[in-house]
Amino acid sequence: NLLGSFNSNKMMDVENVVQPKMAKKASFLRVWGPTLVAVCAVLVINAAMLGPFGSRIPELTPMQEYNLALNEKLTRDVKAMDFDPTVEIKRGKTFGPRNLSEAEGGVMEYTRRRHRYLGEYVHVDVSADFNTFGKVSVSLIYFAFWVFLMFPNWFLPIGRPGIALGGGLSMVVWRFILYSLGMGPVFDAESVIILEPLFLLFGLMLTTIYLEKMERGGLFDKLRDSLDDPVNWKRSAKIMLMSTLGSAAVMNDSIVLIFSGVVVDLCVRHKVANSLPYLLSLATTANTGSALTLTGNPQNILIVSLAYDEIKWLEF
Repeated sequence: NLLGSFNSNKMMDVENVVQPKMAKKASFLRVWGPTLVAVCAVLVINAAMLGPFGSRIPELTPMQEYNLALNEKLTRDVKAMDFDPTVEIKRGKTFGPRNLSEAEGGVMEYTRRRHRYLGEYVHVDVSADFNTFGKVSVSLIYFAFWVFLMFPNWFLPIGRPGIALGGGLSMVVWRFILYSLGMGPVFDAESVIILEPLFLLFGLMLTTIYLEKMERGGLFDKLRDSLDDPVNWKRSAKIMLMSTLGSAAVMNDSIVLIFSGVVVDLCVRHKVANSLPYLLSLATTANTGSALTLTGNPQNILIVSLAYDEIKWLEF
C-alpha cells in the first residue's frame, strides 16, 4: 500500500509540473520592419528627386551653367599653355604646391600641372591592343577573383581583404607578362593609384580601432547607451538616424564598423533573436547619408580628388 501510494503521488507531481512556454515567433513586420522602412525611404527620395524611373534630371541653374562654361574655357586655355619638357621630367608625376607665385605661373600653372597629372586617370579603352589570349586570360582572372570574393571560404581562408589584394597584384603581374610577350598594351600601375582616398580611409580605420578598444565607459559605451530604447522601433529609428548623420559627417565605412558592434550588443541586451534586419537598416542608412557630403564615402573623395577646381563642403 505504501509503495502504491508513493507511485501515485509521484505521477501526480509529474502531471502538475508546468511545461515551459515556447517563445512566440516574431512577426514578419517586427523582424523586417526597420529594413523595409529604410529601403522604402531611399526609394521615395529617389523617386521624388529623379522621377519614378529616374528620367527627370534636374536642369542646371544659370550659375552652374556659367561655372561649367568657365571650366571648359579654363581647360582649353590650360591645354594651350607652353611648358618646358625638361622641367616636367625633373618634377616627375607630382604637381607641386598649390600656392604658386606669379613668377611661377600662379593658378594657371598649378592647374596645368594638375591637369597633366590627373589626365592619366582618364579611362582609355585599350581592349583592341590585346590579342585573343590576352583578352580571355584577363577576363578569366577578373571573373575568378570575383567568385573568390563572393565565396571567401571555398579555397584559402585569407578573407576578402587578402583576396582583393591578391587579385590586384595578380592582375598587375599578369598585365606585365602580357606586355612583355607582346600580347597586351603597357600598363602603368602607379598612375592609377589615387592616394587621397587611401590616406583618409587609413586614418579613419585607425580611429575606428581606437574607439573600439577604449576602456569601459568610453565613447563606445556612451554611443550604445544613447541608442538604447526598450521599444524596438524607437531603437531602430535612433540607429538609422545616427548612422545617416554620422556617415555624412565622417564616412560610411567607419560608421558601419563602429555601429555594427553597438547594434549587435543592443540586440543581445534585448534578447533579439535576429539582428540581421537591424544591420541591414544600418547599412542602408549609412549609404544614404554618405552620399550627402564630399567625405561621406570613398567615391565622393575620389571625385573631389580628381576635380580641377576646389569643391567646398556645402557646394558639394
